[in-house]
Amino acid sequence: MVAAIEPTEQQLRDACERMARRFRWADSFETVMEDACRSRLVRLAVAHPSAAGLAAARAPRLFARRLPATALSLFDRKRAASGERDDD
Repeated sequence: MVAAIEPTEQQLRDACERMARRFRWADSFETVMEDACRSRLVRLAVAHPSAAGLAAARAPRLFARRLPATALSLFDRKRAASGERDDD
């Protein structure tokens, strides 16, 4: 088994600051680190920065662009599901 490397306080503070911006945490560093769930998330972000950075980099693309409602109304799903066609 590989021994875990304990992160420095500065690494924890930096990760906590990044996560506070991302998840809109208004609590102080000390409060976050007292919370078992958020403390674990911060420690994971320090241990795996590339995974945390990758997730943050992908996040804006998830909601990048959606079709306007008018484009969606061009295709009638109920009509297509019923088998009705324009040439009938």
